[in-house]
Amino acid sequence: MLVAAVLLCTAPAAASSGASANLGPDHTGQADGPVVLVGVPGLLWEDVTPEHTPALWEMAEAGAIGNVSIRTATSRTCPTDGWLSVSAGQRALSDRERFTVCEPAPEPVVDGSGATVPGFGDFVDQNARSVFSAPVGLLGQTVRDQGGLTLAAGPGAALGAADESGRVDHYVDSARDLSQERLQGVSLATVELPELTSLYPAEPDEDDEPQEAKPEDVPEQIREDTLETLDSRLSALVRNLPAGATLMVVGVSMDTGPSQLTVALTGEMTAQGLVGPSAFLASESTRRPGLVTLTDTTVTVLRTLGMDPGGPTGGRAWQTTDRPQPAEEAMVRLVDFNTAAVVVGTAIPGFFSGLVAIQLLIYAAAAYAMHRYSWGERGKRAVVLSVTRVVALAGAAFPVASYLANLIPWWATQFPLLALLASVLAVDALVVALAVAGPWRRTILGPMTVVAGATTLVLFVDLCVGAHLQMNSPTGYSPIVAGRFYGIGNIAFATFATGMLMAVAGISHSLISRGRRRAAVVTTIVVGAASVLIIGWPGLGTDFGGVIALIPGLAVTTMMIAGVRITALRMAAVAVVSVTAISLLAWMDYLRPVEDRSHFGAFAELVVNGDAGTVLARKLGAMLGTLGNWHLTLLAAGALVFLFAVLNRPGRWRIGALQRAYEYAPTLRAGLTGSLVTALVGFAANDSGVAIPALALTVAVPLTLSACVWAVQQSEREPEENPAEPPCVQKA
Repeated sequence: MLVAAVLLCTAPAAASSGASANLGPDHTGQADGPVVLVGVPGLLWEDVTPEHTPALWEMAEAGAIGNVSIRTATSRTCPTDGWLSVSAGQRALSDRERFTVCEPAPEPVVDGSGATVPGFGDFVDQNARSVFSAPVGLLGQTVRDQGGLTLAAGPGAALGAADESGRVDHYVDSARDLSQERLQGVSLATVELPELTSLYPAEPDEDDEPQEAKPEDVPEQIREDTLETLDSRLSALVRNLPAGATLMVVGVSMDTGPSQLTVALTGEMTAQGLVGPSAFLASESTRRPGLVTLTDTTVTVLRTLGMDPGGPTGGRAWQTTDRPQPAEEAMVRLVDFNTAAVVVGTAIPGFFSGLVAIQLLIYAAAAYAMHRYSWGERGKRAVVLSVTRVVALAGAAFPVASYLANLIPWWATQFPLLALLASVLAVDALVVALAVAGPWRRTILGPMTVVAGATTLVLFVDLCVGAHLQMNSPTGYSPIVAGRFYGIGNIAFATFATGMLMAVAGISHSLISRGRRRAAVVTTIVVGAASVLIIGWPGLGTDFGGVIALIPGLAVTTMMIAGVRITALRMAAVAVVSVTAISLLAWMDYLRPVEDRSHFGAFAELVVNGDAGTVLARKLGAMLGTLGNWHLTLLAAGALVFLFAVLNRPGRWRIGALQRAYEYAPTLRAGLTGSLVTALVGFAANDSGVAIPALALTVAVPLTLSACVWAVQQSEREPEENPAEPPCVQKA
């Protein structure tokens, strides 16, 4: 059954890039007129209403729409960063004195009908040295090299359209100066509408340091009036566009405050106005209807002009897919998606701080409970230990509960942050109830296997259907952070891999206790192979480092369950298998068309071109940088201390609870050891670094604790004259 499930999942992925199977063709093609790219910093879908932005509303009803992930080379996307990223087709940045304050784009120096951006070479050099090696000037240079002309309206727009020397062919100060005559013969026109940005000027504070105004500093009425002005200027601009022009409206950055998902809209101009597929925008970058990235804009512009960027970029051309009707419902979905992203982004620091505190509290309480009461207080001790087991299971179920909580539309409530927390806690309670409700609760690994199995099954199914539960989950990934948009994230991988290895340990214990060791080994291999396949398959898990990390842990677990000795030679063979598997998957993905490739194929191309060193250096730096995350480092250290010090502390039987649990269920050692191996390799192979072992231990240690508590309880029920006698099931 599991093999059939894997085949059903991988078949559509192999045929049509998995999550992108329902996307339509590229929203590109040879344009009959110019491509007009309008950049509106800070424009969100919640700003688009029939009352305040009627022109935008009508265009959204007619055209293709979506959210834009505007993440650039830094987490703070200012207008200059956004326009430079459009210019490069890769995440770019602008150097500024204060990270929290956006500095204006330099005023172009007009020369005839064109202009040159002063200091543009500094932008080019700075980004060429950045971790993304962004080729600033690529968009404008490609248009000029292939016989086109560029026009920019506004300083920011000039950054987007300038060639490698910083020059645009035609320049005007603002959108109000554009006319059909000026657009004649132009291939690409970039237009800046900075009205929202002007609401949040940088003012000096008490120390004479510039500080940007916050969103709450601007009255709602003033913002609404500004939106009306912006809409009227956009409407006037659209009226001046010739028939056959392609209009693209993109929120290239934030006006102030933390990043959010901004507006993307496109359509073709006709004599009757804007027309286009009434659809959601998507791209191979995100493989999610209604979501594109800022760097997708560059490729889309060039493809629409019938031009080729001439090299790899960080984006993919826009595509279209079905959207709900009427348009209002589609826009509500885009607003809700952004709300979820913002809430999760706000909640993540507190979530992980709380996770650390709760896990450490569980460890401390468990250490106290397992040694507190004397043998004369057996009744009270039994209650305390039973409660400890339930609490441990609840701690282990917390990650999977954070995914299942997304089945509840908490983002649509009046208080979404509280609703998210309540949803996670409610689902956690349901998972624990399932773990302790059936007859398996009387066995040492039964409840553990239920929680671990639920974790594995939920993420396995989620990967098959597009990884919707991971998106906007505190332990998943965020479209604002933009580290990943599809497949399995690094934190989810740690949860999934640990859950799978602990689950097969529990299943194997049940089979071996009935004398079916061979069936236990076969089950472990089948489940493990299916897990490796879905994690590594392009379009499903698409996790390069996950395959490298999981195979050694799976091999160790399998050998221990089979009773095979672990040797250096065997582990070397496992390493060869890991490298071979990842190379084969990457090569298969590389053979597909460029627009269909995932992370695997993109990396294989870098290897072929000799450019993989930049990516590896960036990931190594990111991995080492995670050690500075004291939350996760403390969580991992605390879990290891509890596991190997507290649970191994000698008790009444002169051995620790962990060793006692191993006597009752030797496969527990196999699952735990395999999980630790995977966590260690995952730490070295992924840019999430310490997050991998921290989250792996968050699942593995509480599950182990639940087994240890059972072992202590069971040992106390045994006759005192034979306290160290191993259970008879282990003799078999």
